[in-house]
Amino acid sequence: MKLEKFNPKITSILHDWNLSENAIAVLSKEPEIAAKLQQAKELSLFPVDYIPNVIEEKFDNITFRRWEYGVLTYERSCSSSYEPPFVEYCFDEQIALFFIDGEVIVNRIELMSENTKLISVLNN
Repeated sequence: MKLEKFNPKITSILHDWNLSENAIAVLSKEPEIAAKLQQAKELSLFPVDYIPNVIEEKFDNITFRRWEYGVLTYERSCSSSYEPPFVEYCFDEQIALFFIDGEVIVNRIELMSENTKLISVLNN
């Protein structure tokens, strides 16, 4: 896919993030999402002891699962074979993680990787 046909300003920003051509192509077609991700990348990482009150898992910008205070409160059915082009995890309405075809685009939870309370919530 030729990147020249996309918005050159967005494409330039995305290249600065050292993304794959596939991720750049996806985000170049989604300028609103690219702008939202740029804002998220400018925020600080979540602290190591941060426990979100609300966690949302979104496929293609649609909430598929939602946990409130550690309890799964919403789950949308989805085919087990469905592979969304992008997956987003939000903590208390802020982007925490964002993937495109498994490639990490935003990761604000690096410090939280050892947080066993959070891991137990996500494993339920």
